Amino acid sequence: MSGQSLSSSSKRRPSLPSDSSANIVSTLDRQPRTHSSAIIKHGKYVLIGGLGCWWVDLPNAVQRVLASEGNWVRRMMFAGLGGHGATVLIFLYLVLFLPWFRGYVPNYPQWQASPRLSLIVPLLTATILLGWTCLVVSLSQAGKRSMLESAVDAVKGVGNASLGQMKGEDGLGVFKSMVGATSLYIFSLGILGFIPAPTNVPVRDKSA
Repeated sequence: MSGQSLSSSSKRRPSLPSDSSANIVSTLDRQPRTHSSAIIKHGKYVLIGGLGCWWVDLPNAVQRVLASEGNWVRRMMFAGLGGHGATVLIFLYLVLFLPWFRGYVPNYPQWQASPRLSLIVPLLTATILLGWTCLVVSLSQAGKRSMLESAVDAVKGVGNASLGQMKGEDGLGVFKSMVGATSLYIFSLGILGFIPAPTNVPVRDKSA
């Protein structure tokens, strides 16, 4: 009997990306006991993300891409910023709207049993992956005239084990672009972590 239970549990085990998204939101909702511990807990993410954005000069890099003529890199940047904005809005819905305006905290460990969370958590994962990928591509490939040129250079770069060959003329390069995109998300999640959770709010289970 227990073997069948374990087997059914393993079949229902969610994918890693969705689990990770649920764990991130759960961490944001888990408030530290004191104000100073909140600053330490979430401030370190703000500091790390801010330093990463500063190191790659992310604001100016984004501005250069947006100021360029309407090409595929610029459209990719808009998609990346849109994905990041959607991620922030979903987090605000989960950590601000539901606890403060609906009066409950979703049961994130049991997100698959909730009709709402079973839709929101995969959507959150998709916006993170889409936004991050588009940001990396647009930041690293700035200056490339077409997606075909970028794809050909990427294949050559992989074949020659050269990240520099994948870089656009006005781009940051693959490594710096990855650092910049990751730092932006870390910084944003750190800021969202400072949103206080209301006290004495119940955790809603399957009906969330």
